[in-house]
Amino acid sequence: MPVTVRRTALLRAVTTSESSTRPTGRTLAKHRKTSKSPAPRAAAAVLTVGLAVSGGAALTVVAPADTAHAGTSKTTSAAWARGNKPISTKPLLRYADAGSAVRYVQRSLDVPAGGWYGSATRTAVANFQRRVGLPRTGTMTVNTWRSLFYAANHGLLHRGSGKATTFQAKVLREAAKLKGTPYRYGGTTPKGFDCSGYTGYVYKKAGKKLPRTSRQQYSATKHLSRKAAKPGDLVFFKSGGGGVYHVGIYAGSNMLWHASKPGRPVAKAKIWSSNVAFGRA
Repeated sequence: MPVTVRRTALLRAVTTSESSTRPTGRTLAKHRKTSKSPAPRAAAAVLTVGLAVSGGAALTVVAPADTAHAGTSKTTSAAWARGNKPISTKPLLRYADAGSAVRYVQRSLDVPAGGWYGSATRTAVANFQRRVGLPRTGTMTVNTWRSLFYAANHGLLHRGSGKATTFQAKVLREAAKLKGTPYRYGGTTPKGFDCSGYTGYVYKKAGKKLPRTSRQQYSATKHLSRKAAKPGDLVFFKSGGGGVYHVGIYAGSNMLWHASKPGRPVAKAKIWSSNVAFGRA
């Protein structure tokens, strides 16, 4: 470690008679030990120590500067490592992370895609979590990733933050939770459902109440064309005479969630008929 000694005060204190002023024995050895460098400290780049040596000479110790930001660079590296993990691994992303995975989240939630997980991204994630019924942490958890992928696959993103989008996302989540529930005629609980009992229960869990039967539900909804229907809307099956005999929850791509008939549990299936109508509560 380089040592610089200011000699001005020291020279003034030294007389021509060396024997009269020079310290002897253990005192001399004690002062000579200061030429050894103390161990460097990472908390500071420069240490200045004033020593009362021969009239107040100052000893300046210069420590290595490359350890001063070791903690910062380590944190930054970890943030980049998380932010660049493949989205298929559902990485835990949080404030101050950066990278390609962060950009994917930003594009999905309509945040300017700068690649840095700042306040705007954290707020957008928290709002999305609220919309799909997850704890509003602002952190990309595994469940948040799953909901984001589901929403992306079912066309529920990039349509603003209105109530319809929020509600439809909740409907789809609640519908999927009940997969495998047995069919029961007149059933309206997770012990067993009929078709309208299932749709009524799902919509109630998502925040809206529907009438009891499929015909009543059809009358209580705003009717839509197939093109205008969105996942989370209701799909009604009609007989040749125009009467409604079955209802399910539209899942997109000509699919629906429904409780079909005795012996078949709640499941996702293809829409098998062209004589259908769509409704939005």
